[in-house]
Amino acid sequence: MSTVKVLLSGDPAGNLGALFKRVAAVNKANGPFDYLFCVGPFFPIAGASEDSAAPDAETIKFLTGKQEVPVPTFFIGAFGAGSRQAMAAAEASGTARLQWLGAAGVVRLKGLNVAFLDGLAAPRGQGNAGTDPTTLHGGRYNTKVHWDALTAAVERTEGDIDLLLTCDWPADVAAGLPSNAGPPDGAAAGGSEPLSAIAVAIRPRYHVCGGRGVFWARLPYMNKDLGAGSHATRFIALAAVGNAAKQKSLHALGMVPAAHMDASALNARPEGATGSPYEAAAASRKRSAAESRDEELGIQDWRWQDRKRARPPAAAPSLGRPGVTKDDSCSVYVRNLPFHGTEQDIEDHFSSAGEVVDVRRGTQPDGKLQGFGHVQFATEECVQRALQLHGSVLKGREIFVDAASNRPAPAPLPAGQPVDGCWFCLSNPNADVELVASVGEECYVAVDKGAINDGHVLVVPIEHFPNTLGISPKAHAEMDRYLTALASCYAAQGKEAVTFERFMAFRKSGGNHCHVNVVPAPAAHAARAREVHCQSQISHEWLFCSVWP
Repeated sequence: MSTVKVLLSGDPAGNLGALFKRVAAVNKANGPFDYLFCVGPFFPIAGASEDSAAPDAETIKFLTGKQEVPVPTFFIGAFGAGSRQAMAAAEASGTARLQWLGAAGVVRLKGLNVAFLDGLAAPRGQGNAGTDPTTLHGGRYNTKVHWDALTAAVERTEGDIDLLLTCDWPADVAAGLPSNAGPPDGAAAGGSEPLSAIAVAIRPRYHVCGGRGVFWARLPYMNKDLGAGSHATRFIALAAVGNAAKQKSLHALGMVPAAHMDASALNARPEGATGSPYEAAAASRKRSAAESRDEELGIQDWRWQDRKRARPPAAAPSLGRPGVTKDDSCSVYVRNLPFHGTEQDIEDHFSSAGEVVDVRRGTQPDGKLQGFGHVQFATEECVQRALQLHGSVLKGREIFVDAASNRPAPAPLPAGQPVDGCWFCLSNPNADVELVASVGEECYVAVDKGAINDGHVLVVPIEHFPNTLGISPKAHAEMDRYLTALASCYAAQGKEAVTFERFMAFRKSGGNHCHVNVVPAPAAHAARAREVHCQSQISHEWLFCSVWP
């Protein structure tokens, strides 16, 4: 796992002699460095009318290779006084050791994926101007054609983006920070909104920019998990070369390319990391818009104030009272309990049926209160009276009451038999038998046709049963042996097996044929599999419950 040593420079702004003198000293003392990346204006800062002025002699010497640079150097910021003639001279007789990266795109250097966007965000009203993604609009502005070119280049790139280099700051990068962790006053004002959207989309490990004349390293922020883990982005703004305040303009990094990193290291959460500033800013704007709408409603808001009341907090779980032995013959099973209904509320409601000795109501794996529970009485006679409360209303919810000892047993599952047209029945002539890796007496193992990753396989009972609740003990035992063997196989590769059963109530093809998915995953990801499933159920408004044979 080789480390790539890079130097990052803020706005050169035409001070190339001072920049390369400093780089040479740092390279001699702490190098050798592999690359120098320059962000912010590369040429002297001036109005657009000065872009066509004559460049200074020193700049021409460096760009044409007549004066060598100490470290292979790549730059953006190809605008400013004398930039047009200087860039033309560089193109005609340039040096491989000092190169303009381009207007927008991605390059791969010693395993590092380096994304770049040159120029400043186009003024309002010009965002759709320009048709050539290889040149800046008006010589200094990036527009939609460049933003699209960058995102398209990232999509074609294999692996994560290690560095994103820009000339300006993204809008809202300082959002979501503690009050004492922000940038110097006014430094983060404005910023490029398209650049914020790009940062969200490409999730770089480092985002380095210049253009504001100050040094600021933001607390790392965590990117949204798109399914392969949530890694951090470190935003670094660098001051201009030779600035009077002597703020930091040169920064060194030793980087292992993301493609060479272990997933657990890549996705580790740095100390002090925050959430995404762009998501925080979006949430803040949403709240502000809602508050603004409320203010605009004026005195008419009394019409719907009752509808906007805050939801009551969820009640605490009831885990059973000490010294009470569970007795189903004296208990009722209650469904559709209100989430804010407390144990005392439930006891008060059922006390009309007799003495309540216990209330049991647990939580889901994610900690969310279950919508059902049990109420136990002192005698069996109380149960009959409690059943009369079926359909009554508790805290605004209709509840349903059954005797705990008389809950109907689930209907027996149909016997296993081949089904015409079933994808997993091996007797089907259209079954993809070329995907089968091993066949036992009761089960077989097959490669998943739409695999999540390499190594994703299915363990399938040979007979057609809808799910594992219906298969025979012998099939259960063989399935367990297969799962154990697969876990050992993945462990030899440094991975763990994540297993899950997918059941879908198909109406055709004989219904669902039981199949258990086995997916190899890095240990850190495997440990979070259950947590992620629980989070998914909440976001999709599902309810999971444990079912036993």
